[in-house]
Amino acid sequence: MTPPDSAVERADRGARTPEQAVKALLRTHGIVKDFTGLRALDDVDFDLAAGEVHVLFGENGAGKSTLINIIAGALSPTGGTLELNGREIHLHTVHAARQRGIAAVFQEFSLAPALTVEQNMFLGAEPTRGVVIDKRKIRSQARQTLDRLGFNINSRTVVSSLSRAEQQMVEIAKALLMNPKVLILDEPTSSLTNKEITVLFSLIATLKADGVGIIYITHRIAEVQQVGDRETILRDGRKIATLAVADVSQNKLVGLMTGRSPARRNRAGVARSQHL
Repeated sequence: MTPPDSAVERADRGARTPEQAVKALLRTHGIVKDFTGLRALDDVDFDLAAGEVHVLFGENGAGKSTLINIIAGALSPTGGTLELNGREIHLHTVHAARQRGIAAVFQEFSLAPALTVEQNMFLGAEPTRGVVIDKRKIRSQARQTLDRLGFNINSRTVVSSLSRAEQQMVEIAKALLMNPKVLILDEPTSSLTNKEITVLFSLIATLKADGVGIIYITHRIAEVQQVGDRETILRDGRKIATLAVADVSQNKLVGLMTGRSPARRNRAGVARSQHL
């Protein structure tokens, strides 16, 4: 029998050898998530290696946000398991996930607008000297982190006075403050200028070199090809395929996302226009 050679068939056989699979940093098995009258995720397997960017791709409602919320501890799955470094873990809060080394930067920010940048960065994890919060250490570590990331933000600035792009930088700095093993970036370029995106992509390259596994959500196909190593396509709460970014064209990616080939979509568009 002739072996399959399409990108999807190669993905279905598994993107890694058994030896490599054992080394997965994070893995989900058969994740199911039910809300009232809705199955948002149905038997989703996903894995992330250290030092890679694994893109989650799909249309709105495909299940991307639900999956990362489960991995980040914001939601509990209805079924299935989550493993970190080969051991099953149970995450009931975002704080529990952070303690395990899993940090997320969501589209909807979690910053307290009335507090300063440095206060937000350490909120809930303030260092102390005895029973007193160590404000000097907070200021020093906040400044060091912002400088290391190349973010030109004054750590004493009140968050409400920052632009949305600057607030996103604060969220990223907060996530990286604890040196996570897994970093989730949810549409991270949506509020950034081209210059800021360049800084972000440089940061991602540095984190990859340091062995951080990054789960990256975007609707921009160009970004998938620029920063991604592998991509998992979700559709209607199900995993459609996992494949190497280099193995799939833009047309193939859109076809997997929508379930229709570009030619079929074009014909459908023409048919609709003829009836208008």
